[in-house]
Amino acid sequence: MFSYLKLFIVLFAIFTLVTLEEPASAKPLDVLIQNEVDDAGNVNLLLSLKNSGSRPIYHVRPMFHFHHSMSMMSKIMRLDPGQSITLENDKHPPVRRVGRYPLTAMVEFWLHPNGGTKQSVLFTDSFFFKEPLVSKVEGNLASVTDLDSSILKVFLKNRSESLKNIRMMLLLPPGIEAKDFSGVMGFTMRGGEAKNFEIRVFRRDNLERDRFPVRLMIEYGEMLKHYSSEINGTVRFSPVWYSMKYMPHFTVLALMALILLGYYYRIYNKK
Repeated sequence: MFSYLKLFIVLFAIFTLVTLEEPASAKPLDVLIQNEVDDAGNVNLLLSLKNSGSRPIYHVRPMFHFHHSMSMMSKIMRLDPGQSITLENDKHPPVRRVGRYPLTAMVEFWLHPNGGTKQSVLFTDSFFFKEPLVSKVEGNLASVTDLDSSILKVFLKNRSESLKNIRMMLLLPPGIEAKDFSGVMGFTMRGGEAKNFEIRVFRRDNLERDRFPVRLMIEYGEMLKHYSSEINGTVRFSPVWYSMKYMPHFTVLALMALILLGYYYRIYNKK
């Protein structure tokens, strides 16, 4: 009896530690984008990175996606806990049309100096040039999984009465790839029209994770003005009710349940 009780207490202590432990999927890197736009449309971008975790991170590689172009920034070999750094990028072509423009920062890093599983943070923002125009194209994202892959469902709606020439861009984190989709799609939407798309995506690595953030950027021009909107979503590689980050909790709870069953079985047989 005492051996069962001792083992139960040990497992309960382990369960408590696992519960209190910072989840592995928590991102220790805070990302912030600041922007400055002058009257000529010249854009100056500031990318601030801060290690908000309790351990150093390594090989931090930030990149900007802005106005149909991707810019790599200087690699940071190590960022200690609490340390922050700000990088400047003013190499982008100026914007010409009045309106709102999307900004995206993708930052890759490692938790160990010798590599391991690559981590990433995807941060999106926007800025406006002269007028804070609001896009009339709205939508949402949903995800259905069959474990080996996931189907990302895209729902769009043109809330205006005018025709729109849409440029849609899907941003996926590293290790996630789309099948039969290059990442950018162009199409038209009539006034009031709704469109639905399905995009199958796969995990190339990061197999220990089952949920990933995705961003859908919608842009179009109208009357010499530029409009953009952002749709946030999550692609899943597991059922809605389950997440791999809780696997240690499930394992410990299962062992505790087996110990209790064994204990009651012994008590029952003694009667």
